[in-house]
Amino acid sequence: MPLAVRLTLLLSFFVVVSQCSLRGAEETPPPPSKSAAEKDRSVKPRDGTDAAQSADTKRNSKGTAPAVAALPEIVVTASRLPTPTEQTGVSTTVVKGSDNSEVFQNIQLGEALRDVPGIVVQQSGAPGDFTTLSTRGGNSNHTLFLYDGWRVNRQGGNLDLGHIDPVQINRIEIARGPASSLFGTNAVTGTVNVLTAKGEGPPEVKTSGAGGTYGTDRETLSMQGQEKKFSYKVTAARLHREEFITNNSQLETYSYAGRFDFQFNADHAIKAVVRGYDFHKGYYEDSASGYGVAVEPPDPNDQMKSRDLLSGLEYNGRVLPIWNTTLRLGHYLFDQRVISDAPNPVSPIAGFAQNTGRTFTQERRPSLDWQNDVTAYSSEDEKVRDIVTVGTSAEQESFNQDDTIYGSNMNIGRTNWSVFMQNRLELYQRAFITTGVRREQNGQFGAFTTGRADVSLLIPESDTRIHGAVGNAFRAPSFYECFSAFGNPHLQPEKNFAYDVGVEQHFWKKRITLGATWFNNDFKDLVSFGYNTNKMENLNRANTCGFELAAEIRPVKQIILRGTGTLMHTEDDAGLHLLRRPGSTYTAQFIVRPVERLDMSLDWLHIGARADLGPAGDNLYGRVRNDDYTRVDAAVSYSFLKHWRAFGRVENLFDLHYEDVKTFPAPGRNVLGGIEFSWRF
Repeated sequence: MPLAVRLTLLLSFFVVVSQCSLRGAEETPPPPSKSAAEKDRSVKPRDGTDAAQSADTKRNSKGTAPAVAALPEIVVTASRLPTPTEQTGVSTTVVKGSDNSEVFQNIQLGEALRDVPGIVVQQSGAPGDFTTLSTRGGNSNHTLFLYDGWRVNRQGGNLDLGHIDPVQINRIEIARGPASSLFGTNAVTGTVNVLTAKGEGPPEVKTSGAGGTYGTDRETLSMQGQEKKFSYKVTAARLHREEFITNNSQLETYSYAGRFDFQFNADHAIKAVVRGYDFHKGYYEDSASGYGVAVEPPDPNDQMKSRDLLSGLEYNGRVLPIWNTTLRLGHYLFDQRVISDAPNPVSPIAGFAQNTGRTFTQERRPSLDWQNDVTAYSSEDEKVRDIVTVGTSAEQESFNQDDTIYGSNMNIGRTNWSVFMQNRLELYQRAFITTGVRREQNGQFGAFTTGRADVSLLIPESDTRIHGAVGNAFRAPSFYECFSAFGNPHLQPEKNFAYDVGVEQHFWKKRITLGATWFNNDFKDLVSFGYNTNKMENLNRANTCGFELAAEIRPVKQIILRGTGTLMHTEDDAGLHLLRRPGSTYTAQFIVRPVERLDMSLDWLHIGARADLGPAGDNLYGRVRNDDYTRVDAAVSYSFLKHWRAFGRVENLFDLHYEDVKTFPAPGRNVLGGIEFSWRF
């Protein structure tokens, strides 16, 4: 079906349903008045984290499972405004920090995202090894990662999730769909925003220690509190692993994060954040052919060291009763060193040895973002309201790499700046329409205009929500893709035009929630390595489309059942499936609190078969099949004696042999358990 016809049908569908919804608004009494969080947002739209934190605190203040009647879920990533989830047309999922750290016992950010519809996590080996994420079939560098609103992707969009400990996470918001109109480059298929919480209450210290299989140990320490107008929360974690299935596979990571808030008064506040890690591992994956230990001897010598640091300062103030302004200053730093000095074994597949040498990489990115939210119109009964957001952003990217392995040396920089505008219209608490546009000037590739529109329609008579979004996005190729030994200076930016439409239905006073969303991505000029030219190249086109399914059942407050499914079809311009995109992904979570202070969970994951690269006959690289697998994880947590909590997690409970990435075997049954002590002064 031609693209124009599809868009016409989609927009016609929105118009018809909105007309029906608005007629219902004239005949039916309006829903109950807004919560305090929503009213505050209408006047003073801040970053949304504090409102969400307050709601979570009220729901979990006694350490029990959330009650059925809960405050609205507030998200900020979908529109840069704190907005109830049901009032945004963007497909959004929220992962609670308490679920991640206390219920499922995840110690990696990637594991916390496996159960999100539309998301596929690809881990090359054991926990801590190279891990990427794909959203709705896009490439791993098509998902924008934010930390409290600051971009933490590397230059070009890459991010290794294997290094990131989910320390100090209050919640994770995942917004699926293009978002370049909000955030610029890299937000091609989705945005992941890691949000922290303000420190609160009297001073509290919390520490934990855990140990497990493969010589793994993990230690954490956190402190938080509030003293009048000043609040703080700082956390550190160390993860250490000995060799797990082969030599030179040990790793050690130090992660740290801090947030400091000062509230001058009800209208003015500043926030400072810092987040970073220092990472060191035996780089056993760096082999002659690039294949993993499943087909060739691991490298016994190579080492990798990385340092990642984000620092940011934010001012948020209400200039006028209808005008709120937010100014963010940030600086991102990334250093990496790959050392390969000693001779490596010859690959039995490639027939040659890995080159020796060193690669030093440095990245720096100072940034500025200024956002202004103005309530342009609000009727006295608040049935109609219009909020306009305007702003500008600028950043300076620098990249320095000295590669003696392949003989390339780069010292490059560019300046990017943009202006953006968004309009959000709320009608009778039933129709919510958001449109936005951004003009970005890239110092290397020129100007780009991106836009997005989304609609959310509520039908309270049937407790139904209909939502949809349409927009475009782009990704500027990295300096490495353009100017390295394998680079191509003539590359064009990648582009995506996408849309989705979905429905969400509630039953039994919201104890049961069912949702389904259809999505479609049309990619152009995707960047890929050309094996014939030995250079990076632009492909012509690719398409991904499919369904995202989600369900949640809360029969009683002690039990939560969740399930997701993603059915996806991918195809490039040659008619082939895109690599490492499974046609089907299913997840299920079972959370139970049989007695007070005891949490138990099961996490079931099924990944369907997908195409991958591996040894194929006489060819060095070829398309091969990576079989499907089903993994089950279990976790338990028990609080006792007021200050203590014992916890444990078993990953891959049934000791399954599988590979997320072909030729990189995942570990077998993996156990980690420990104890936590907390003290509030």
